[in-house]
Amino acid sequence: MQIRLENRTGRRSGRYVVYEYGTDLFGYVYVDKFRGKDRGRIVSRWVMNDLGSMVRLLDHELYRRESENYENVSAAV
Repeated sequence: MQIRLENRTGRRSGRYVVYEYGTDLFGYVYVDKFRGKDRGRIVSRWVMNDLGSMVRLLDHELYRRESENYENVSAAV
C-alpha cells in the first residue's frame, strides 16, 4: 500500500513524497520512502519487527511533511 503527499505551494510546487509499506515474506514490516519532482528516487528504507513501530514512524513522518505544506493526494487517485 502507499501514501502519496504532494506540495502545491511556493517554489516546492510539484514535489512529492511517497511512503510504500507492507510485510515481506518473513513477516517483517517495511516502509520505503520515495521523493522527487519529475522522477522519484528511494530516499529511506526501514524494516521493523512489529506494526506499532510502523505506525509511530508514519505518524512522525506525515506530521513533518504536513508542516511543510504537503497534502495527501493518495485518496484522490
